[in-house]
Amino acid sequence: MTKRQDKILGGLLGAAIGDAIGASTETRTIDLIRGRFGGFVTDFVEKPSDNLSRGTVPGYVTDDFSIAYYTACEIIASQSRITEDIAKKALIKWWDDGGYVQFIGPTTRASIMNMKGSNSVDKSNSYKLEVPRVPIACDNEKATNGAGMKTGLIGLFNPGDIDRAIDEAIVMSLPTHNNTIAIAGGTAIAAAAAKAMQPNTSYMEVIQAGIYGAAEGYKRVKGTVNEVCGGNIERRINFAVEIGLRYQNDFEKTVYEVADTVGCGLYAYEAIPAVFAFIAACEGRSMDSICMGINCGDDTDTIACMIGFIVGALHGAQVLPARHLTLINEKNGFNLVSLAKDIDALVAKQEG
Repeated sequence: MTKRQDKILGGLLGAAIGDAIGASTETRTIDLIRGRFGGFVTDFVEKPSDNLSRGTVPGYVTDDFSIAYYTACEIIASQSRITEDIAKKALIKWWDDGGYVQFIGPTTRASIMNMKGSNSVDKSNSYKLEVPRVPIACDNEKATNGAGMKTGLIGLFNPGDIDRAIDEAIVMSLPTHNNTIAIAGGTAIAAAAAKAMQPNTSYMEVIQAGIYGAAEGYKRVKGTVNEVCGGNIERRINFAVEIGLRYQNDFEKTVYEVADTVGCGLYAYEAIPAVFAFIAACEGRSMDSICMGINCGDDTDTIACMIGFIVGALHGAQVLPARHLTLINEKNGFNLVSLAKDIDALVAKQEG
């Protein structure tokens, strides 16, 4: 494997590890995680019966990584850059295959049902699509992590090209999360992952790229997508990173402080800043950063997945446990090594 292929594989594997392990701790508080599992979770564990992933085996991913995986496969099949049409085709194929629809979030669900038409059968049995009785100015419930959870993939397709990663992350986000805050979160993750793909990059340079991505993403879509209420992603990343640096290498203090003051929930203005706080606190170390996301409480699988895309690309797959790659491939029917090589080949083709 070349160094670039290893970094691509690292991004894919890091995201899948974070998603699959974080699925076991999702929705719990930090104290409930520690109580249920006898301490912080650092490896695959059985899914609790009161968990959204109940009934699935260790190593099985959720919508967070699987949507990115299906999108990567669709981009490779099309041999082109991401387009809205490719993003939509990937979402519909993901839905129709049915293996991960139980995990779908309400914003993505509503968007897919709209793409498929009003006569479509809802197979998720998770949410009801409720139409507001009166028009509302801002649909603030859609300022969620559904863009950020998948746009780390775009960074892998744009090694070192932060601005193009921002533009393509916007394209990928529009079919499901066409609002200012969700997109700013998505462009922050994509920009950080793109920077992480560049050789000889430090974790602080990656964080700075994420801050730039949040600011630019917001600026590039403001006035053209739906305006929603919520904290400014750029400013909240700066605030969160200060916390991470203040408690650097203190795992317990960092996760509690970030959970209590930044939040680790479903909204992009919480989870995206938390991602960068944990990377700062761990000085960018791959599994340490991912494990902070796994144990921070609330939307753990999404936060750990986003972290994994970034730190996995930063350090490559060689620093991640090989047994995790074997387990994830086996339980999901993936071949992440082959996908990494296909992504690299397409990138090389586009560069040429």
